[in-house]
Amino acid sequence: MALFCVALDIDNREKFDFILAETISFVDVYKVGPIIMSSSCGLISLETLTQLRKDIFVDMKFFDIPSVVCRAIRNFCRFNSKFFTVHISAGEKVFRSAVEEANKFGANIAGVTLLTSSEYDEGVILNMSEKAKLWGASWIVCPPLFARKIKENLGMKIISPGIRLDENEKDDHSLSLTPREAAKHGVDMIVVGRPVILSENPNLVAQKIRNEIQHKEL
Repeated sequence: MALFCVALDIDNREKFDFILAETISFVDVYKVGPIIMSSSCGLISLETLTQLRKDIFVDMKFFDIPSVVCRAIRNFCRFNSKFFTVHISAGEKVFRSAVEEANKFGANIAGVTLLTSSEYDEGVILNMSEKAKLWGASWIVCPPLFARKIKENLGMKIISPGIRLDENEKDDHSLSLTPREAAKHGVDMIVVGRPVILSENPNLVAQKIRNEIQHKEL
């Protein structure tokens, strides 16, 4: 069954505590990125999630020289960080170094093909996924519509962000599906942000998403 990940694009402690309390029973992984990590509750979020033994997905989309990327990964792995994103376009040396560093801590590198706000080119995504596979990654970040082909051709696991309860609500994501549809396409980690964190009842939304993932064939 696909992992359910909530994107914590939050910048204050009160909201973080509220979302965590409302969703923790249904969520497998919490994603932290530039918004929360640049706020006053960035370090607190890592400490809290680690104390609760929740897996952390560090979505910083690293694109820097190898020594900087590896040091950042090492620092994040002081906490319960299990997944990291690295741009495939950063090149082989950066990517292989990141994979090697993450492996020391039992963590995974997920290759970023194209940003979800971009217009997608299937050929580009498949080509970049092949590079990430060759360079040691077992996870790829891409829209759910490409998941089955990548899994069949390369045997990689798929992380899909921008999942919406209504597939017509794309926001700034060019391609979006519901949790149930994403699970049907074989996505291994379904990432949901705004539908949960902007909801007046995140507990109910999280429960609905979990149910959709569990009962994808209904």
